[in-house]
Amino acid sequence: MAKPRIYTTTALVLKYRNYGEADRFVTLLSRNLGQLQGFAKGVRRSTSKLTGHLELFYKVRITLAVGRNTDVVTEVQILKTLGKINNNLDTMSCALTIMELALNISTEGPGNENIYDLLDQTLNRLNITDESNVDKLLTYYQLNILFISGLSPEFKECVECGSVLKQQDQLYSAPAGGIICPKCAPKQTRSLVNLSVNAIKVLRFIGNSDVEDVEQLSVPKNVVSQINDVLNRHIDHHIDGKVRSRAFLKGIK
Repeated sequence: MAKPRIYTTTALVLKYRNYGEADRFVTLLSRNLGQLQGFAKGVRRSTSKLTGHLELFYKVRITLAVGRNTDVVTEVQILKTLGKINNNLDTMSCALTIMELALNISTEGPGNENIYDLLDQTLNRLNITDESNVDKLLTYYQLNILFISGLSPEFKECVECGSVLKQQDQLYSAPAGGIICPKCAPKQTRSLVNLSVNAIKVLRFIGNSDVEDVEQLSVPKNVVSQINDVLNRHIDHHIDGKVRSRAFLKGIK
């Protein structure tokens, strides 16, 4: 069904690109309308009623008028700013990474409700959580967005022979989409990555837990790092578009 000539929705600001001296193109994610593109004329002028209303991580109530090429932003009401995210580099880089993943996976139109809810929930937690929980929240988000998109890695059975995995260190293959047991590993021509038994236990726990339980989980930093490395490889192989924000995250570690 076509959008009305003027429409209003609640959305998260995913991305923006400044244009000219005062204008801005903005990309948003709406729960009911999916990914939206808008042109905010004069938004960067100090006299504009929209000044400061369309920044990254903002949740807004926005009204747009359908345009010939790009819809035009006419009104914006700020609902939440999540300003604390910008106070820490780890938190900010994690937020940029999860926003970019939402940008790569979401689509126009309905059907993006779960992506929106997950992004909204994780951003809210990042805004109030302790810095020590940031990497765990990244794991939580990446696992869940892979599940939503139907691209979850397999961590319970061998992707080659289907056997239930024993409680031991295993090998992971991004092209294969999950763990390959020691029996099948010698037959592989694809590159394999070590995945410790502790990392597998944590992955399974996070995949079946809510975000508050994940924050309270005590996990060694090297285990979380190993998990996120595997998830990064999985995402890079199975999702179109490289996550550029991840390079910034690595640079500050």
